[in-house]
Amino acid sequence: MTVHFAFLLHIYQPPVQIAPVIRSITSECYRPLVDVLKTHPDARITLNINGTLTEQLNDYGFSDVIDGFAFLASAGQIEFTGSAKYHPLLPLLPEPEITRQIELNNQTNQQFFGEAFKPRGFFPPEMAVSEDVFDPIKRAGFEWVAMSGIASTASSWPTTNVCQHPNGLKLVFRDDLVSVDCAFDRVNDIEAFANRLKWKNTDDDYYIILAMDGETFGHHIKHAFKDFLIPLFDALPRRDDIQMHSVSEIIDMFPAGEVQVPRASTWSTMTYDIQRDIPFPLWFDPNNAIHVEQYKFMMYGIVLVNLAQKYVEGMDGERKAEFDNARNFLDRGIHSCQTWWASKRPWYSPDMILRGLNEILMGSINAKRSFPENVPEDLKDATTLILDAMLVSQNKIILSL
Repeated sequence: MTVHFAFLLHIYQPPVQIAPVIRSITSECYRPLVDVLKTHPDARITLNINGTLTEQLNDYGFSDVIDGFAFLASAGQIEFTGSAKYHPLLPLLPEPEITRQIELNNQTNQQFFGEAFKPRGFFPPEMAVSEDVFDPIKRAGFEWVAMSGIASTASSWPTTNVCQHPNGLKLVFRDDLVSVDCAFDRVNDIEAFANRLKWKNTDDDYYIILAMDGETFGHHIKHAFKDFLIPLFDALPRRDDIQMHSVSEIIDMFPAGEVQVPRASTWSTMTYDIQRDIPFPLWFDPNNAIHVEQYKFMMYGIVLVNLAQKYVEGMDGERKAEFDNARNFLDRGIHSCQTWWASKRPWYSPDMILRGLNEILMGSINAKRSFPENVPEDLKDATTLILDAMLVSQNKIILSL
């Protein structure tokens, strides 16, 4: 019996992240990850890097990391996934914004990684899914989508076959329990890891998907490279009981399973959240007053920018530049971190809440300024009403901090 496993690592920093944090994490995690993979040519991982982080690595002069990832992908050691560029929670967005974020991510990563960026699969930020996201992902050309194990509604836990969505997407579910054990340093030596993978009492081969933040290694857990990942990569070529693959290799290895519609959830959703019908608890909890106002604020901004977009053809050069600013600020502003930091479960940061809020506000102001002078009066009135409503939500958020 062999357990076939894949590491699906997700690396990302919000577009409002400060420079010292980017430098620290690059030194502790991203650059060592490249080095460890290069010195272990038999090792392979599936990697999601959101386009906003790719751009930040370039902006801060870490082109060696970008080049390293591209080299490893060309060598077959890294399999890239698609995602949403600025890491929004996709189920909370209108479908056109979902599609836009996917396209922006593809454009950015293709620009920096070139032909090495050939994703077959898709990593939704925070592994957040709902029925609204599967069709846009499928239309974007992806073969499979990854999500948390809690999303599965299959009659049995899929380890010997690959479930499918009704639209044809292949569904990849992470093993939440083993992934969390790895991410929180509960499994930190080779034999403990191998025994944890071999939890099924069976003689048949099966697979396990391990998904976690890539920053787990070296940043969150300082000793994780030295004490776990390097010894694991050293040992694997001599073992037959556990074997490492990319996610797509595992999908190709196992037959199709049952068709299912996954439940709305994220990789932080707990059973009690499902029971309370709160599938996205760290990003939109209707009992969290800040979350409610953040969501209103975001939707007001989306409406205003999309209203302005209808009048692009009538804008002069200056107004088109203002609209481009509006669109860019909104794209950045809908990142998920501002609501995550408002969850108080247990994370809370007024600074991160305000940074995200400010991006959306700047997008909205630029959208208002971009309207041509000859737009209908009722549209001007609607714009004023939207901005008034945004100020009400902004005031409630600020006073609650």
